[in-house]
Amino acid sequence: MGWAEAMAGDVNNHPSSAADKSGLRRRVLAAIPGASVFDAFAGAGRMWRSVWRNAAAYVGCDLKWYRDRDRMAYVGDNRRVLRAIDLAGFNLFDLDSYRSPWDCALIIADRRAVASGELIGIVLTDGSLIGLKLGKTPNALAELAGIASGARGMSHQYHQIIDRAVSALCERMRCDVVQRWQAQGQTQAGVMYIGLVLRGRAIVRG
Repeated sequence: MGWAEAMAGDVNNHPSSAADKSGLRRRVLAAIPGASVFDAFAGAGRMWRSVWRNAAAYVGCDLKWYRDRDRMAYVGDNRRVLRAIDLAGFNLFDLDSYRSPWDCALIIADRRAVASGELIGIVLTDGSLIGLKLGKTPNALAELAGIASGARGMSHQYHQIIDRAVSALCERMRCDVVQRWQAQGQTQAGVMYIGLVLRGRAIVRG
């Protein structure tokens, strides 16, 4: 799994970069000063142990309860939690969903205001490719990318769809991309891994 890095619109291959999920998260964490992480798909804590325990603050969320005294976590539907809690205290969101992270991403975009010049980190794991091959685009992804959820032949435009979704997400958050790292898995599922560092746009007053 090779990485590509995008910064200020340029894309370069970085074959020496760590080709795993932990490596991606370390990059994003290093770019966000005083990172306070909301881990929406926390699971048993693999990413917490390898990366997020080094953040300034951390809160996880998972449908299943895990006996773990070292980390704080909500037990419940992450979409309901993201709609219920104050998101202002978090500046790094880990959306490690095997299928689609875009429901959570939309909630964050609508509820987490980003100040001018503020840095926000978002890590996305997207597994929509198989669904696209079957004509089943996740609703949130379809909304962001501006396509019909039942449109056929979308798998051939997968990378463009993801790019459009990321762009629309930034518009909703009134942010620009400072750094972007991504890689695609080599299995049939073709899962996409994306790390984003966003900066809040300057407020223009007329």
